[in-house]
Amino acid sequence: MKTISILGCGWLGLPLAENLLKDDYKIKGSTTSELKLTLLQSKNIEAYKIVLNPEVIADGAEKFFDCDILIINIPLLRREDIVEYHFLQVESIVKQILNTSCNKVIFISSTSVYGNKNSEVDESSKTLPETLAGEALVIAENYLLSQKNFDTTVIRFAGLIGGERNPAKFALSRDVIEFADTPLNLIHLDDCIGIIKNVLEKNIRNEVINGVAEYHPTRREFYSLSAEKLSLPLPNFQDGKEPYKIVKSIKIKSLLNYQFKFLNS
Repeated sequence: MKTISILGCGWLGLPLAENLLKDDYKIKGSTTSELKLTLLQSKNIEAYKIVLNPEVIADGAEKFFDCDILIINIPLLRREDIVEYHFLQVESIVKQILNTSCNKVIFISSTSVYGNKNSEVDESSKTLPETLAGEALVIAENYLLSQKNFDTTVIRFAGLIGGERNPAKFALSRDVIEFADTPLNLIHLDDCIGIIKNVLEKNIRNEVINGVAEYHPTRREFYSLSAEKLSLPLPNFQDGKEPYKIVKSIKIKSLLNYQFKFLNS
């Protein structure tokens, strides 16, 4: 039985942990909340309270990081020094890993590492982040991929939807949705979990993989369908596009042969 530690049991991490338990992995999970420890324990997840401030602060950190595979799934904080701060967080995680037998890391990143150049991008494209958060992720990715004591696979997920996350509810509360012809990059929670499980099952190492649904609806298409599903009136749309990118998942097929559950999310 392999042991997987999931650093960050939130919107993605918790359902991922529950799903992996069904596959007979031993799961350790972290949270920053004292209250959530009980929830994790109730689901047979070995629970740890771990805070990255930016160094690792935890009781029993050495036990949490002692695993076969570590999945790093931590949210980026909204702060002006996020580039430096996030690097220090990841650096402190690596220091913990080096004291254990962990030999594989899966780092959950984002397609925000690509710039909006009004074109298609895939895993072979240069990273040209236009935000501090995107820059922070690029630096973290490169640092982890450069490590010699363990292997890292980076998964760059697109806009996350599914579960309790429905961005359409917020957008449809607005009077006008601007740049309605802009294409979107989306992925459903179930496919996030499916891709991670596929990476585990096929023992993919030292790769960068884009996780994004194959269909790229415009804002007009996505929010019109969402309004219909939610029984809400259609919003007013403003024509036009703002700078965009269309993210392709080449390695989803070539490496994983993964079949999306939600082609258009």
